[in-house]
Amino acid sequence: MPKASNHDVYFVPGLHRGLRVLEILGAADAPMSLSDIARAMELSRSSAFRLVYTLRQMEFIREAEQTNTFTLGSRVLNLGFAYLNQQPITAIARPILERLRDETGVSTHLSVLEGDDVLYLVSHQARTGYVSNMRTGTRTQAYASAIGWCLLGALNAAQLQDFAARQTWNRFTEHTPLDAEALIARVNAVRADGYIVSRGFREPGGSSVAVPVRDNTGNIAACVNLSGPDSGFDFDKIHSFFLPQAQKAAQDIARALGYQGS
Repeated sequence: MPKASNHDVYFVPGLHRGLRVLEILGAADAPMSLSDIARAMELSRSSAFRLVYTLRQMEFIREAEQTNTFTLGSRVLNLGFAYLNQQPITAIARPILERLRDETGVSTHLSVLEGDDVLYLVSHQARTGYVSNMRTGTRTQAYASAIGWCLLGALNAAQLQDFAARQTWNRFTEHTPLDAEALIARVNAVRADGYIVSRGFREPGGSSVAVPVRDNTGNIAACVNLSGPDSGFDFDKIHSFFLPQAQKAAQDIARALGYQGS
């Protein structure tokens, strides 16, 4: 959102600091002490204490197992799920993905591009032991996954160049693009095929089938994918069974969004 001409009048610093505490705790690998939070916020310990106290009272953060350390509380999770459930595509996709899960025996997901990340809006885990490690609310770097390449197909050439310019490239597997040229090649290949089958692209031993979902304007709005460990797939049936099932699910969601194409 662009800054208003009277930004300083409208902007609420206390609210901003409180939300920053939640972001910092959410990004931390472990619970943080009050001193840790104060340093990260560049605030005095007393100022940080007031923020932590308020957020604890509202149950947005809680004390962790280690004494005098803090982590996110249950109300943050409630807000997160409320956000996901308010997305119109979520209600449309949920029964379709549940049916896809039951037909294929593999975990099914609906993802969208949010910022530079893939955000999982819906996840139905396989009823067998072949479950996926992705859950509703999970985020992953879009540049580094097959699902991300599928979703990035919604961007035009200039937008994709801008996206690539923002990335900090890290290798996850031998398939991970490490520069703009490699990423653009991946995205264009998925655009041309209309789907992507991944075998160990994000992590060894994991496979997926991803298909874009288009909205009423024909733009890519989301991605349906089947995913799980290699042992959950019969690879002789990827193109004869798993891919057509994923394509049908993506088409059913797209039709409900008003898409009229094939």
